[in-house]
Amino acid sequence: MSKFGIDVSDNQGKINWPEAAAGGVQFAILRTTRGSGKTDYQFEANYAGCQAAKIKRGGYKYSYATSVQAAIKEARQVIALLAGRPMELPIWFDMENTCQRGLPAVVLADIANEFMNEIWVSGYRTGVYCNLDWYRNVLPISQIHADDWWIARYGANNGRAEERFKPSITDMSGWQYTSRGRVPGISGNVDCNILYRDYAGTGSGSTDMVIPSHGLKYSDTVESFQFSANCDGYRDASGKPLEVDGLKGGKTDYVAGKIVLKAGAYSGGWYTVGTEGVLVNWLQIRLNELIGDRIIALIGHLLTEDGRFGNDTRLIVGLWQELHGLKVDYICGPATITSLL
Repeated sequence: MSKFGIDVSDNQGKINWPEAAAGGVQFAILRTTRGSGKTDYQFEANYAGCQAAKIKRGGYKYSYATSVQAAIKEARQVIALLAGRPMELPIWFDMENTCQRGLPAVVLADIANEFMNEIWVSGYRTGVYCNLDWYRNVLPISQIHADDWWIARYGANNGRAEERFKPSITDMSGWQYTSRGRVPGISGNVDCNILYRDYAGTGSGSTDMVIPSHGLKYSDTVESFQFSANCDGYRDASGKPLEVDGLKGGKTDYVAGKIVLKAGAYSGGWYTVGTEGVLVNWLQIRLNELIGDRIIALIGHLLTEDGRFGNDTRLIVGLWQELHGLKVDYICGPATITSLL
């Protein structure tokens, strides 16, 4: 079964891993060493935090190598850091820096292969990360001996895993679908991923591809609501994030009863709401799904799914309320939220 996860570095600061796990994170790919070769400042905390929260761990090395010797040095820095400690997922070699783009194909292949060979013989599974442009236009794929390709393609880059943007690569083991994800326990944006291979442990795993089943599932109404509410800081009566399980129980009802989404002045000339606007994004997506034809007829296009409670969103909330016999106040409060679930 495919899994939902994130990749992180010290750019995300201190992460609350129990909250991330409760919010649906099943794996994390941790930056190992910085460009200087020094350990990522949050690696040890992230490694231990994932272990305590029972989140599967992998690693990545953002490479600046322009020679085989430099790639081997980068690999050995990673190996020294790990020191034989378990990693349930591969160590990926991140190839995307501009210093590498103009290298001859044979050099690119040798760099990747030598890095992976060093990692493999040290006891860890390994693979290559790159964006779709690099996969198609830069890297000599047939010459790189990788079993695990982790591919970045963002599409609209709106935090959602949209199937239409999924790369058509048969040997793809992971898809990084956004750099603007929101996850409980992390302040700010984070890269989000879907992993398609079932890694039983270091050095082993199934090669079967499966349909994504745990990303940001906006078609699964209650689950996406739970995820979004967690991201915006809402908690149940005991002060805990909602379990992202898709079940509409008392805790989810409690949170739904606390939400009031409405327009408010914003210095940029837009409107915003809440802490991050993830619930507004959920609201926009849900309205587009349910009454898209009516929205287009009224304003000429679907709502822009940007997490801002602007004039269009306000107007369509009123339309939804009118269609469903609710008080037309243009505010998405508990009654309107409940009608959308």
